[in-house]
Amino acid sequence: MPTESPTPTHEDILQKIAKEIDVPPEINEAVVARYQSLGSWLDRPNSTLKGYDPYVAPQGSFLIGTANRPITDTDEIDVDLICRLNSSKGHQTQKQLKMAIGQEVMSYAQAHSMKHTPENKRRCWTLKYADQRNFHTDILPCISDVNTYRSRLSANGYMKLAINDRITQEAIAITDKTDPGYDVITLNWPSSNPLGFAVWFMQEMEDVLRYEKLELFKRGSPYAKVEDIPDHAVKTTLQKAIQILKRHRDLMFADDPEHKPISIIITTLAAHAYQGELTLVDSLTAILNGMDRFVEVVDGKRWIRNPVNPEENFADKWQEMPEKERNFYSWLDNARRDFGTYIRVNRPTDIPTGMANRLGAKVMDRVKENFPISKSETPAVAAAPALITQTSQMVERVKDRGTETAPWCDKG
Repeated sequence: MPTESPTPTHEDILQKIAKEIDVPPEINEAVVARYQSLGSWLDRPNSTLKGYDPYVAPQGSFLIGTANRPITDTDEIDVDLICRLNSSKGHQTQKQLKMAIGQEVMSYAQAHSMKHTPENKRRCWTLKYADQRNFHTDILPCISDVNTYRSRLSANGYMKLAINDRITQEAIAITDKTDPGYDVITLNWPSSNPLGFAVWFMQEMEDVLRYEKLELFKRGSPYAKVEDIPDHAVKTTLQKAIQILKRHRDLMFADDPEHKPISIIITTLAAHAYQGELTLVDSLTAILNGMDRFVEVVDGKRWIRNPVNPEENFADKWQEMPEKERNFYSWLDNARRDFGTYIRVNRPTDIPTGMANRLGAKVMDRVKENFPISKSETPAVAAAPALITQTSQMVERVKDRGTETAPWCDKG
């Protein structure tokens, strides 16, 4: 990959930006220490859960390597965890599972003299830390639910996905206080598969991941073989591009965070549009030009399918809250314009004001420490094709497809 130089390229600048918004190693270490500490507590000899082999693991952006450094020092870090017990649905209610895990989470908070009492949220327990790290964990109680998950996929015609052991073996049944069967014994629990999503995400970039590990090995690493290098030791251009796009989104909607495009939508669409590009310039171009091609229209409604559970629509809130849909396309238009303009500037150190503002003053200040960055409202632009800036054109093409299934979601 390109490295910093006295005359930086667009790639140099983008790589530096990605590095600056990445989660610092000390925060990663704190996150790992916290969830390992919780897991050890739940599995201690006198734990009420000891006989159920409790398993605590991260999910979401920290698991797939797309978490960002907080924008300000006072911003809270949100870490999503699962707490999976070796149990079954037929012997307990969702509420019983939720409260059993909650009891131990409460005792953990008391034993560690935590200032905040754990909160019993809709699906999870929230454990808020009041130290210099300023973060909280959302702990999702769950049990394995592989057979039910596979049966549902098969019944809905997704046979190839149903027999994908790497994805389906991670399926879980979760608790939800708003579910009608929350406090009755039933086999019909809400289901999810966040670890399966992580498997899918890693598969979408596995060739580039292998390439990055090989490059790390060539540069020298503490691992004896390339195969020994863990996934988290390297970062692909897909992961970095998603981090940059999420930071752009966060600052664009700093005054309206409730209605900003959600991360799972950006992550899913970016992974679909990614074609294994090895540079951030090419990755951002491919993602921004192609990501909304994977938004379907089904019965007049926008659909962004969960790739590991295609009957789940990540854009389900768009129908009842149209501003969320409008904001997604507005963000995409702005991202295309900002990054498209930058990629075409003659001097890579001429950062357009719009892009700089949506990446943050602190980030740009840190980039300036390495490169002589200047900001320009009207930078000199090379005569080259820009990224698509009229999202409405793409929307119309999606409408024209009607209920056509997305190319990545074939049944059978």
